[in-house]
Amino acid sequence: MTEDEAKLRAIKETDYCYVLARAWEGKANDSICLERIFTKGGCEEIRLAWWKDGKQTMRPADINSPDWVPLFQKAIKQGVFTAEEQLGMLKSLIQ
Repeated sequence: MTEDEAKLRAIKETDYCYVLARAWEGKANDSICLERIFTKGGCEEIRLAWWKDGKQTMRPADINSPDWVPLFQKAIKQGVFTAEEQLGMLKSLIQ
């Protein structure tokens, strides 16, 4: 993906990246989320982020194990993971 393609696909732009897809664990902008981002340095990444009071925190994002699976399921539905990545995960689980 190029930066121009990321700009067109982005649901949000920050100084650092373009957010391409996002899934929230709880309330949007006030919980943990999984995001697919495209950095302005040209790298596509998955980010686990913690938002509090509408601002992304600079601390590590911690999530308890019961909330991880629903967040992961939402991330798949919201397009955080590509079809190729999903297939790779499934293959690794059945091996």
